[in-house]
Amino acid sequence: MRTPKRLLEYLRPHAARAAGAVATMCAVALFNGTAVLLLKPIVDRIFIAKDIRMLWLAVVALPLLLCFKTAASYLQNYLTSWLGQKVAQKLREDLFFHLHRLPLEYYSSHDSGEILSRATGDLVVLQSALNSVPVYLIRDSMTLAALLCSLFYLDRHFAVLSLAGLPLVAASLLVLSRKMRAASRQSQLMLGRITQRFQESVSDMPRIRALNDEKSVLSRFADENDSFFAPTMSYLRATSLAAPLMELCAGAVAALILYIGGREVIAGRMTPGAFSAFLGAYLAAYAPVKNLARSNSELQRALASAERVFQLLDEPADPSRLSAVQ
Repeated sequence: MRTPKRLLEYLRPHAARAAGAVATMCAVALFNGTAVLLLKPIVDRIFIAKDIRMLWLAVVALPLLLCFKTAASYLQNYLTSWLGQKVAQKLREDLFFHLHRLPLEYYSSHDSGEILSRATGDLVVLQSALNSVPVYLIRDSMTLAALLCSLFYLDRHFAVLSLAGLPLVAASLLVLSRKMRAASRQSQLMLGRITQRFQESVSDMPRIRALNDEKSVLSRFADENDSFFAPTMSYLRATSLAAPLMELCAGAVAALILYIGGREVIAGRMTPGAFSAFLGAYLAAYAPVKNLARSNSELQRALASAERVFQLLDEPADPSRLSAVQ
């Protein structure tokens, strides 16, 4: 938890905007989570009871609700992007200043390609994640919570049934998350070495050709390029497995709900509107769950990059350079 806490410290100066972003995410999540409840009166009172007043009410209310959601979604995306850019800007500034404070011995004992990989590549990965991951994690988690409340409101027995596949999915995602972060950390390390090889080849090209050293240089690069492939594929395998696994569990539970709910409607113990709303809420939960799975892979990659960035920031500075570089 140390890395996320350090990232949150960069958000502290922008607490008001962060609170605004969370508030707009709550508004969007509330709309997404409760909109499915409208299916019950629409089906039961408009299509079955043929209530014309309910029809006019739905025609007027739905566009207004959508306008409210659109405005909240815009503010959510704008504020989140603003915060992500500000955090990345501050991290980039801290990194650049810290590089000028490090003792010369550090540069003689570390590859410049590895340093550049952390200061550029890792920071780009982190900046990209800061713009999207918080939206998915906060908004979609709250959307799922609202949908779950809607499910229990409609029918608590079906709601319990809908959670049948959740333990398996949670356990699988936990295992996959660990693999994603480890693989991402390793791939970023190998990418730093590859960057170092490119830099050395470009700067030392006259010497390499003068000594006829191309074969050994190309051989070393090929070995390191091959080493980069394995951890990258390990990360991609874990990422590719998350969504199909959730689809399989969700599809099996949806089929079970459809069978039991269909029997309840046929027997007259449940109205078509109530069942439509329940099934709609369950199916609506798929999109945020899928977003959370996708954001989890981005989160693990970003945390691995953030760890590497903070490791560089934690390198001891040269005391004589502290006053020179402010």
